[in-house]
Amino acid sequence: MTFDEIETFLSVVNHKSIAHAANELFISQGTASSRIQHLEQELGISLFFRQKGLKNVTLTPEGEHFLPIAQQFLSLAQQAEQIKNIMVFRELRIAAVDTMNQFHFVNVYRDFMERNPHVRLYLQTEHSTEIHQLIENQLIDLGFVFSLHKSPNVIATPLYTEANAILYHTASRFHQTKKLTDLKPEDEIYLTFENDYDLWHKQQFPGSDIRKISIGTFSMLPFFLDIPGTWTILPRSLADIMIKRNSGLAYEVITDNPPPSRTAYIIRYKYPKPWIQELGSLFLEDILAMIRTSSSLQLLYPSTGFKRE
Repeated sequence: MTFDEIETFLSVVNHKSIAHAANELFISQGTASSRIQHLEQELGISLFFRQKGLKNVTLTPEGEHFLPIAQQFLSLAQQAEQIKNIMVFRELRIAAVDTMNQFHFVNVYRDFMERNPHVRLYLQTEHSTEIHQLIENQLIDLGFVFSLHKSPNVIATPLYTEANAILYHTASRFHQTKKLTDLKPEDEIYLTFENDYDLWHKQQFPGSDIRKISIGTFSMLPFFLDIPGTWTILPRSLADIMIKRNSGLAYEVITDNPPPSRTAYIIRYKYPKPWIQELGSLFLEDILAMIRTSSSLQLLYPSTGFKRE
């Protein structure tokens, strides 16, 4: 049973004539008759009544039962033929912590979509713990985090590191002295980091429990920096962004007993699908290019590339 035979059968049904069907399909009447006969032989049934003296043909009861099957067959064959003409979109699912999505990756996402119009990005902003779970459950393909959690099926690779800096108002006394003792604990906007940073902070700023406010997301920071006298400690790359947005701010990188640097990691499932491997490598190239052009981020990702374990 071939496409040509089914097409010929349906054309004969439509025109009630083998001759008219042959004309429609631009074949000879003999070819049309041969196709119908071959189809009948394969099915083991007669599809049409053929009566001498009558030009029109009609379906047998068996032919009536076969008609919807033939229509479905033709429809499926046509859909299968059209697949090669359909633009197939592939999806890459990415989850990153707030800092990366808000401040570092936005332009990378936009440029990646422009250069890869057949790729659809699915983006999420989550905490590191949730991102690990999403990777473990294969609900996302790539994750970007600052803290790691043990998981046998999740592979983590260091991506970049950066120093922390003190961001403050230029009208403050600290702007002149650069002494930590001139930073009032009650004026601090405290950004929550990892445990090692908390330990360093308690050593450097005794009595810091009376800070002005604690926030868990960097996206909230600009709403509080307009308050005179406030200060905060944050990654240098974000400090660069903040002083561009507010000319009344400045920052200082701590060199004497500095806070722990912040390390970002890329995480992925241990056994990625082949197309995810390909898309992930493509996207990572853009991320690495962004890091290399940054004056604040120090690239850690190994030169061996994004390979299957």
